Amino acid sequence: MSENPIRVLQIIGRMDRGGIETMIMNIYRNIDREKVQFDFLAHYGREAAFNDEIRALGGRIYEMPALKDETKGYYWRLFAYIKALKKFFDEHKEYKIIHCHMTNTAGIYMPIAKKRGITCIISHSHNTKAKHGLIGRVTDILQKPICKYATDMFACSEAAKNWFYPEDAIKSGKVKVIANAVDADKFRFNEEKRIKMRKELDLGDGITVVCVSRFRKEKNQIFLMEVLKKMKEKHNDAVFVFAGDGPCEDEVKAKAKEYGLEKNTRFLGMRSDVPDILQAADAFTLTSLWEGLPVAGIEAQASGLHCVVSDGVTEEMNAIGMVEYLSLDEPVEKWCEKLEAAALKPREDTYERIKSAGYDIHTTTPWLQNFYLSKHNQ
Repeated sequence: MSENPIRVLQIIGRMDRGGIETMIMNIYRNIDREKVQFDFLAHYGREAAFNDEIRALGGRIYEMPALKDETKGYYWRLFAYIKALKKFFDEHKEYKIIHCHMTNTAGIYMPIAKKRGITCIISHSHNTKAKHGLIGRVTDILQKPICKYATDMFACSEAAKNWFYPEDAIKSGKVKVIANAVDADKFRFNEEKRIKMRKELDLGDGITVVCVSRFRKEKNQIFLMEVLKKMKEKHNDAVFVFAGDGPCEDEVKAKAKEYGLEKNTRFLGMRSDVPDILQAADAFTLTSLWEGLPVAGIEAQASGLHCVVSDGVTEEMNAIGMVEYLSLDEPVEKWCEKLEAAALKPREDTYERIKSAGYDIHTTTPWLQNFYLSKHNQ
């Protein structure tokens, strides 16, 4: 590796296996690290799933104190957070570029970074709706100054762009939509892997539907328990596979137990072998209340799976025409019908179609690499 690659600071919550984090790692693995190296300003002060890989790739991980006091249920540590940010940017003058994925506190750290000489401040919208309640209102206030301090603006989809940025910024052409690309070759359908994974997960011959997502309120996996309960009446051996973890996981597991669906569900937790898990499935689903552009949905199509998702998911997920949208107000019978139909469709190799649609990481990464280099050299 070159002695002097430019270093780009990615500002993130923590590097667990969520959609945003997976997108960043897809780029990080494929970028020319002799020219561009990533470091991470993380939050919440604990080890995360990708940390070891980041260090192995040459990245540095710095931790900020958690702004939210989980024991109190709301924000307490604002002044400690500001003090830590000032200390960090005072001590780390090597950064000219910060790429801000954690937008809920960007109104705090962006002005601090700008005052200390950061010349390229990239805001990146990954969502299409704010959280509910007090946290949502606080987040909305903290996000308002972003356009004042951001030198460059990205969004993962048109919906994420239109929700997050003001109309004048959009009309001016300042906002760039950056596809949530995947390493498409790793997801290509493979019959041998499928057989192996179905045996490993004890799926039998029944319809298998997979949902790859964090367990959070907005992801709404609890709705799938209603769908599976109804589907089991017709397909006793149907299985729903969940890959991911999060605060609502126990609630969904409890509902599965209440409905007698323990044998029809697989809760795999956070996994590093998502490409193989997708091979084992017959259909993919997301029942989110809202989404920016789910990376898992692109991965599912790259593996040849047909998808049935809620109309809270951006239309741009339908990258190659393998997604059907349903309202959450539709009866569960309708969801069962659509998932059954998706599961019966033939599996196909979609590699070239994903590439042509612009969702392969080998298209996105060179563009972003050149962007970083041009900004650093200004």
